[in-house]
Amino acid sequence: MPDEIEEKVLTVLASVKRIPRESIRLDSALQELGVDSLDTIVLVSELEDQMKIVISDEAVRSIRSVRDIVEGVRKLAPRLPLNSAAAVE
Repeated sequence: MPDEIEEKVLTVLASVKRIPRESIRLDSALQELGVDSLDTIVLVSELEDQMKIVISDEAVRSIRSVRDIVEGVRKLAPRLPLNSAAAVE
């Protein structure tokens, strides 16, 4: 069963790509889902806004799969103080 972060990433990705959430697996490659560079920017922006985090450009360039996104957000989430943003070094 997906945790809160995984669920949020899957939901946002499904919304950005306008595909059924059920068609996205953790091990899905972004390329396999038809995610291009513009989609990635929109996805990252949505996640940053909704989760109050900042994902570095370097981190964005290394994203290849849904799992990469979930793990990246998960690294930031524990460091989130209430009502403020965390940033990737």
